[in-house]
Amino acid sequence: MDFSPLSAYLNELSETVPGYDCILRHGRETLFRQARGCKADGLYWFYSATKLFTCTAACRLLERGLLGLEDPVSRYLPEYAHLRVRQEDGSLRPAGTTLLIRHLFTMCGGLTYDIMSPQIRDAKDRSTRGILRAIADMPLAFDPGESYLYSLCHDVLAGVVETITGRRFADHIRREIIEPLGISSADMTFHPGPEQLSRLEPQYEWRGEGKPILPVSGENHFCFSDSYDSGGAGLCGTAEAYLLLSEALACGGKGRDGYPLLKPETIERMRQPHLSDVPLAAFRAQPRYASYSYGLGVRTRTDQLDGSAAPLGEFGWDGAAGAYTMICPDEHISFLYVQHVRMMGPVYDTVHPRLRDLVWQILR
Repeated sequence: MDFSPLSAYLNELSETVPGYDCILRHGRETLFRQARGCKADGLYWFYSATKLFTCTAACRLLERGLLGLEDPVSRYLPEYAHLRVRQEDGSLRPAGTTLLIRHLFTMCGGLTYDIMSPQIRDAKDRSTRGILRAIADMPLAFDPGESYLYSLCHDVLAGVVETITGRRFADHIRREIIEPLGISSADMTFHPGPEQLSRLEPQYEWRGEGKPILPVSGENHFCFSDSYDSGGAGLCGTAEAYLLLSEALACGGKGRDGYPLLKPETIERMRQPHLSDVPLAAFRAQPRYASYSYGLGVRTRTDQLDGSAAPLGEFGWDGAAGAYTMICPDEHISFLYVQHVRMMGPVYDTVHPRLRDLVWQILR
């Protein structure tokens, strides 16, 4: 296979993006890797790409019968029994439907991503459960199940996992996913220590087309405290470490040593489209998702009307600093691109689709 078109495009990106790592695998074999401007063992904040770990952990509970999609969230987090919806005039009313686990997985809970809300800002208990109680007090944008809105739903899902397992969420992810997949705790964590922070790739912020990308602090604003484990945006790690999860999902749900991460039928359940018409229209309002629906925490490809050669059922997600993973179990393909530039709109609408298209053009 000739990977020169993919390499050439990445070389073009390096004129704008200070550093990146890009890896493509078929099964356990690395077909292509190119990195520029980064350390061999550099760590990145994955931000929302964390959600794949969180939803994998929750799917393991579905698989064991310890969690159900139709379960009320309040069964596990009682504070979510009496939610309120903000109306057009600003007044609040009781939610007309019950928040279900399905709504958390599919971003149909009506929650928002207002991490600067007074409820979160002023919460005295900064633990995961304490912040989740604060989120429960935030007004919903609509009744659960009514539409799709990207939000703190997967942070709440992490709290459900924590309640069911009786473990702190970060510890559960380490014991159930990170270590069993052969990932060193030094290479992936929710709370990097001094040694890990010394390996953190410099973080930048996009200021618009034609403007310089400026360095910013290495802080992750979604990590509200050292005792809060953000299931939606809190993981930090190396590209190689992250790809071991994508690789396992592409290889029948098994890790390299045979660890049973998820059953193939559970992966199928994860990547099935789970949005009805109104939520789907809200999801597809973003042009890059025109040929996708949303599954259990992942975009999932449902048609090829956008002209891309990417196959049906390809799934994955991305993150606020530009991370992007693509998984195809049918062809045992896993792909990861990671950079460390926040607020870079073109990375989602231009870079990620272009990388996807180049990969599948080459593979075909």
